[in-house]
Amino acid sequence: MERGQTFFPSAGPPEGDFVAQLDEIARTELREDEQVRNQSLARMREWIAKNGRIRRCRTDDRFLLRFLRVKKFSIPGACEMLEKYLMIRQTYPRWFARLDPDDGDLRAVLDACCLLPIGRDPATGRIVVFGVVRNFNAQRFNSDMMIRLNMLVAEALLDEEPNQIAGFTHIFDNGGMTMAHVTCWTLENLAGYLRSVINAVPVRLKENHFVSVPTFAAQISKYCLSFASDKLRSRIHCHTTVEQLRAAIPGELLPREYGGKGQTLGELNARFRDYLMSKRKTLLALDDMEIDMRDPREVATHEEAASGELVADGAIGSFRQLSID
Repeated sequence: MERGQTFFPSAGPPEGDFVAQLDEIARTELREDEQVRNQSLARMREWIAKNGRIRRCRTDDRFLLRFLRVKKFSIPGACEMLEKYLMIRQTYPRWFARLDPDDGDLRAVLDACCLLPIGRDPATGRIVVFGVVRNFNAQRFNSDMMIRLNMLVAEALLDEEPNQIAGFTHIFDNGGMTMAHVTCWTLENLAGYLRSVINAVPVRLKENHFVSVPTFAAQISKYCLSFASDKLRSRIHCHTTVEQLRAAIPGELLPREYGGKGQTLGELNARFRDYLMSKRKTLLALDDMEIDMRDPREVATHEEAASGELVADGAIGSFRQLSID
């Protein structure tokens, strides 16, 4: 796939050539150029080959660049995040295993238009993902399914380079949500998701917009934000009404139900379902990856560990001089 090739093009005429826009973002925000990219990929593959814990892992460019880009080509940071990602997949199989868009339950929440990409912001190049909380059947499904849906959407969209580079904007319409949408979350799931998944899944989340958050959800929102970094909190925007959202998001992007000039949610979702089915084999193949879950401080299985190259946090000491941060 060419760098600018995407299933989700800009909502309108982009400001300049899209590939040039991505190149500029990569250069200025991610410290990426061809030499850095090629060197980093080679070093990361070498690290994976020497890592006694990693038994099977994707090593193609597109997969490894997810981690390198989100860590701005800090090789120790990308390697550490990859280990966390592999571990979190095995720790929570109920969230990550068999992300099949043709699975009956996942198909049901997808067809309810709970979470889907609605297009690409021409000003920023970002993919915009739209969630309608009230469409999630909290009487039938719990937060495990909500997290699975988020993981399915993220894993599929991260397979496109424009989304890795420009990042994501998330919009959640909380109007009409009920107490069931709050109580379907267990404390274990909430803590696990906020503490682990957010730090292990390589998504460049640049903006979060929440619309019409009901009063009863305010306390749970404050609890969630207590786990967020200052940077993440600065990227959260709350809108009392849909009218306020329309002032912040280009009208060309918003679905027709929200006064925008885009397609309806149903039409957008049908397009997304086609995309997910085109990614089905790739999504299911993620389950083939495997890491030894034993504590690396207790067991070091590779000879490099004896020479001190393998440190407890999973980063190879000899790669530290290649950190670009």
